[in-house]
Amino acid sequence: MATLVLVARSAAASAYEAQRLLSGSPLGEAARFLEAVALAGHRDNELMYNFGDAAAEAADGLDADAVAQVLHAHALLQFRNDRVLERLEATLFELMRQSKATAAALGTSVWSLARLHAAGLAAAPAGELLDAVSRMASQHSALFAPQQLCQVLDAYAVFRLQGTRQGPAMLSSVASKLAGDIRSVSPGQCAGAARALAKCRLHDERLLAAVAGRLRDRDARAALDPDVALFDLLSVEARRKLHLMGVPLISGVLASFAKAGVSCQVLAARAAAQLKRQSGALDAASAAELTVLAMAFGKLQARDGKLFEALGDALMRRRGPAITEEPCVMLANIVHAFTKVHAVHTELFGAASQALLARFEELSMQDMVKFLHGIAKVEYLMNPILRQRVAEALNSDRVDNLGVFELLKLATAARRLGIDIPALEGRVKAVLPCEPGGESGTSPGRAPVRRGVRRTSARKRKWTW
Repeated sequence: MATLVLVARSAAASAYEAQRLLSGSPLGEAARFLEAVALAGHRDNELMYNFGDAAAEAADGLDADAVAQVLHAHALLQFRNDRVLERLEATLFELMRQSKATAAALGTSVWSLARLHAAGLAAAPAGELLDAVSRMASQHSALFAPQQLCQVLDAYAVFRLQGTRQGPAMLSSVASKLAGDIRSVSPGQCAGAARALAKCRLHDERLLAAVAGRLRDRDARAALDPDVALFDLLSVEARRKLHLMGVPLISGVLASFAKAGVSCQVLAARAAAQLKRQSGALDAASAAELTVLAMAFGKLQARDGKLFEALGDALMRRRGPAITEEPCVMLANIVHAFTKVHAVHTELFGAASQALLARFEELSMQDMVKFLHGIAKVEYLMNPILRQRVAEALNSDRVDNLGVFELLKLATAARRLGIDIPALEGRVKAVLPCEPGGESGTSPGRAPVRRGVRRTSARKRKWTW
């Protein structure tokens, strides 16, 4: 492979030579050449488009390894070609149906599709393809190397697959395989596997214990990137340049720190003070930027009532499009961001409720859970008509597609808001039979705790005998 990379680097230096080599070679060899060119860091859009056209026309002649190499090249170069990617996905799925896909090809392909999706260069793969990969990794995990399983986990962390039919079984099988062979997994891959389980809301005690034991080794910890120190340095540098940043840059910086789980209270406080003084900058920002900004402050727990009041006023002042014309997912995220710090903007919440009621059919179950969980925390009085629509929508089989955490959030929110949903209660009893009101009434309950009885003092005993 090293020799191929050197040859590709020298050939790719001349666009004409690269095109000549590509046109006179079989598709399988051309796919290997294209991957080597991408590994060499050379980007030639004409070369990628020409090979993409050839691959799309003769995709039936590609094997699984060639499909994986082409997808890998697109992911490495961050190259977008929707028609080619869709054709390669269909070819990969057909090869899986014919049992002609290898474990290495599946790991590389799904990882490459995840990288393209995370960069906004491709849509998420079809559910049937992801289910097929899950079934393959679950039933034939012995055929996958630990590095290939880590690629699958990394991809599923990007897609955040929750509540699918094959997802939990696959994640449990992969976690068991990695826990048994944790020494062959690098420290970075250990951290990635733990992150993937967290993103997919799956708790596997055996894998977590194995990862913890692996990271107790000082040499293993030294191999990890110094993320904390790096983020501290970035926080200090951001504070120095804060006066030069506009709302888009501030929202991007704070959102990055919030996603990384890094606490930067000084930076958040200074950014809040600067934004409160610059109401014109908030009015010039887009609704998406203000939403990201509010979510970042919410995750960083910036409990500043005046700041969120300024953000709410800026959102309400927007025209073309107005806040009520924004997508339902954005409205749910806005309410979710405000309620993270128990901030309530009555006018904004009322407008969001009216917009959600007007376009209730567009509201997904996940966004509904997010909205209800948020307003329940601040005990916001919901619109009676919206309340009735929510109760009717949740009292159906739609709650069967929710995960355990979403069910708990929804049950807690419904209890606080006083919404009676029999279907939800039945689903909670089925999934969590040990919860209060569940089906485990025959199990012994917890013994009542006896309150401590204060010992009578000697003086009282003396005069009351």
